[in-house]
Amino acid sequence: MRFQATEFKTAHEAIEHAVATDGIAVRLNGQNLVVSETDIDRLMDDGVGFAYLDDRNGTIVTIPVNP
Repeated sequence: MRFQATEFKTAHEAIEHAVATDGIAVRLNGQNLVVSETDIDRLMDDGVGFAYLDDRNGTIVTIPVNP
């Protein structure tokens, strides 16, 4: 499956970029990525396992999808 993503060194950087650009921060195959909402929908529909990334008061949390 092909999709557009921007990779970041850290989860925190990915989250910051996602907030600034209306993207969605995820971890997929060990990579911290920012993708579009359209691509997230495609990943979910295809059953691809990934985790949303979120910053909760300075703590990075992951929310698994299609584990």
